[in-house]
Amino acid sequence: MPGILPPARRPCPLLLLGESEDLTVIRSHLRGHYRSLGARSRRLRFMSELSTEALDRLADRAEPELLLELVEDGSVRAVLEAYATSPGHVEVAISVEDPYQGQGLGRALFEEGLVVLAERGFKTADLVCLRENTALLRLVSQAGARMRTEDGEVYSEIELHRALDQVRTPEPQVLTPAVQ
Repeated sequence: MPGILPPARRPCPLLLLGESEDLTVIRSHLRGHYRSLGARSRRLRFMSELSTEALDRLADRAEPELLLELVEDGSVRAVLEAYATSPGHVEVAISVEDPYQGQGLGRALFEEGLVVLAERGFKTADLVCLRENTALLRLVSQAGARMRTEDGEVYSEIELHRALDQVRTPEPQVLTPAVQ
């Protein structure tokens, strides 16, 4: 999509799973991804150190409105999940495998996810994370989120129409040397 991430900069292939996918496929993808998360990534995503069994139960009950996946080396390395909570409103969660953090995968998912959610008619998105999740806090802050902290958790609300202008990366400009 123009303005989000130029194709040359997208870190990995992006898969969009959603309305047309069988829920068992989506749940299977989530189960595999959750299991691939290390202890730190699990804590950042779920705000708790959940067992594999607990993660499987969460995946088996999941009914996301949207699932975006970034794939590298044939495996899902990062996921954005979005769950409709009321008309026009969605809750978003992002998780990235430990070895792939800090490489722009979360940003790519976040930016693409906001666009897809806005295109689907959502007006606002909530993200909840631990105060220690500085990478996610930086993303929501750059998107103009309203944030409040309570007991070490940060609650962020993003107005999608406003956020899109703030998170979009301008297309690179090609400069040509002046002829003298």
